[in-house]
Amino acid sequence: MTPAPSVWAWPPPRPVRRSRFARAEIPEGESYHRLARTPLFRWWIPPLAILVFAVLLSFLWIGVVVVMTIVAILGGGGLAPDSARVGEIAGLAFGLSSMALLIPLALFIARVVQWRSAGSLISVDGRVRWRWMGVCLLVALMLAGTCAALVPMLPFHSADDAAVEATSAGTRAGVQVLLAALTVIVLLVPLQSAAEELTMRGLVMQLVGSLGSEHGEGAFSRVMRSPWPAILAGGTLFAALYASTHPGHVWTTASLVVFGAAMSWLTLRTGGLEAAIGLHVVNSLFQFTRCALEGRLSEVGTGVVIGAGLPVGADTPLTLLLTVAQVGLYVTVVLWCLRRFGPATRSAVHA
Repeated sequence: MTPAPSVWAWPPPRPVRRSRFARAEIPEGESYHRLARTPLFRWWIPPLAILVFAVLLSFLWIGVVVVMTIVAILGGGGLAPDSARVGEIAGLAFGLSSMALLIPLALFIARVVQWRSAGSLISVDGRVRWRWMGVCLLVALMLAGTCAALVPMLPFHSADDAAVEATSAGTRAGVQVLLAALTVIVLLVPLQSAAEELTMRGLVMQLVGSLGSEHGEGAFSRVMRSPWPAILAGGTLFAALYASTHPGHVWTTASLVVFGAAMSWLTLRTGGLEAAIGLHVVNSLFQFTRCALEGRLSEVGTGVVIGAGLPVGADTPLTLLLTVAQVGLYVTVVLWCLRRFGPATRSAVHA
């Protein structure tokens, strides 16, 4: 039987040209903290990423200060004697917006400086796993609501806190100003919370996790390949920054360490930032909303991510106790949901 003649395409197909600067794919079969260790990784990329991030962050904060100064000069008076000042709402909006801008900043570092998929900063799947995010948000919402309802009834909830709440309730902002504040909170707090997690739990953990060589037998490579240096860095950096500006807030600092370390470990265990973002967003929404209802937007601080039922700025053993209880329950329930719903905890291995 005569074989069929070969058919040649004309003109012949041109070979695919790949840029030497094309992004690296997500490493196969890796844990979350090792996703920045791509085939394009070089030893100088982590220090370069830190330098670029610091420079861009400096320009970002300079721009925010300039804009806030202009707004403060042009306006900021109160709408009524008992209303929250418009300047406070503007300051809140600019503060949250400046933090939210860390999202494109972190994604820029991952995509341009580290030459990898920006989605690998979010999860081992290279994207936001929305179904899993919804599960985590629901768990966080139930626990935060329970904490907010139970804390005022605890016997060691101080009378001073109750007095502050009662006083604040009598001096709430006017309806228009309150609605404006709540609008800012609902729109920007989720972005601010996600930005902090992308930076502290995402960028920091993966920068540290990229340092150990895959085949290195030295002590340094073996230690850095393990998840614990990344967990320690991602879990304590924010607490260290907070302690440097609030040296007397021992209990709040300890609570931030507990929260940060637990969220770093949970990020590694679940293969993405969804669980950490879920609890962070819900706690922040509870605390910012409480400040708006009490007319205390100026008292919003960096400790709002812990203890949805605590008075803002509280630095007592209750702060640490509630954080341990809430975080412990959250981790337990999320791990149960992880076994039930089964999102990937390692990057895919291609055949």
